Amino acid sequence: MNSESVIKWDDNSRPKWFSRIPIDEYEKLAGIGYTPQQIAMYYDVNVNDFMFYFSLLNSPLKYHYDRGQLIQTAREGISMADAAAIGENVTQAQRLDKLRNAIEFKNNVSKVFFDDLDV
Repeated sequence: MNSESVIKWDDNSRPKWFSRIPIDEYEKLAGIGYTPQQIAMYYDVNVNDFMFYFSLLNSPLKYHYDRGQLIQTAREGISMADAAAIGENVTQAQRLDKLRNAIEFKNNVSKVFFDDLDV
């Protein structure tokens, strides 16, 4: 597959409903675990239409979805790290270790499958 056959996001032809989505709220919904399909329903957007634009290369919908998940996970991790560092809660230290392992696993999977991908 060459780069000419990939459909990319184009700001000039973005859907009309895109401007109705507040990005901060959208990122928060992603961060608390809602799927893209559920978010489309929340904003009363046709799910198939939403998923089409979500899956485009350089899609801001995908970017802000991933960013929302990252921000939430990072905030939880920072909170757990602070609590574990001062010995406030042993459970927090265990949760932090589990979170680190999950992030490391996800990063390694991405590196194996997508490291050489140049799009």
